[in-house]
Amino acid sequence: MADDLFEHQVSFEQEISFLTARISVECSSITGTSIGTGFFYFAPLKDNSNRSITLLISNKHVFVDETGILTISLNEKTDQEEPDYGNVQRFVQNNFSDIFFQHPNNDIDLACINASGITTTNAFYRNLHQAFLEPIDYKKIVPGDNVIFVGYPENRYDVVHNLPLVRKGSIASIPSIDFNGKGHIVIDAQVFQGSSGSPVFVAYDGRYYLMGVVTETMIRHSKLQTLTTNSQQFGVEQILGLGIIIKQKHVQELIDCAVDEYARRKPAP
Repeated sequence: MADDLFEHQVSFEQEISFLTARISVECSSITGTSIGTGFFYFAPLKDNSNRSITLLISNKHVFVDETGILTISLNEKTDQEEPDYGNVQRFVQNNFSDIFFQHPNNDIDLACINASGITTTNAFYRNLHQAFLEPIDYKKIVPGDNVIFVGYPENRYDVVHNLPLVRKGSIASIPSIDFNGKGHIVIDAQVFQGSSGSPVFVAYDGRYYLMGVVTETMIRHSKLQTLTTNSQQFGVEQILGLGIIIKQKHVQELIDCAVDEYARRKPAP
């Protein structure tokens, strides 16, 4: 099992890049490939068996088709247990339905896979664990507070060293209120495709908490008048610099669902 983030004498900001993996899913039901971000979570089972699983959490729309070809790319580790930057190990599975779990509410865009198979390999990664999902104290975070998130926006990342991009933003909506009546918070940040599934963290009381997971970006539609004589119009999408975050409570619901379903499929001996 990979070490968790509290076992190292380095800052959270230094370790955050190793929480995530670039997810690629090829499927026949869509044209092209879905690219997004996932993050690792260490999940003990609740069946008194002392068992655990490692989850890779992202969005339903990133995993897109559980019968497709899933690829996860991670750096290997050196003999000194450090990341071997650019020495990439790819994990490929054709039809991952047997390790796939999704949030039971169709309107909540969260899903995960059981990525426990990587724990026996030479891949370098870090896990989140339950301390990061302690319920957010909404009396201590307000609009304007800084957040950080990590991922692969527009499939941009350090290709040579296989590292994601760590970015900053701020809370834009009142976090205690579900934006538009859904379990969402809005952040003021340049959120692009590929950032889907990115974990978003907020700090208070001297440490970071998982505030939620990126699911959408807000766009502005406008009309462009072309210079041709037929006056054909095309829709133009402009990024507003606002992202939609699924709240932490729904991430916990997904984890609970995945743990319960895994225990049901593979009961303790």
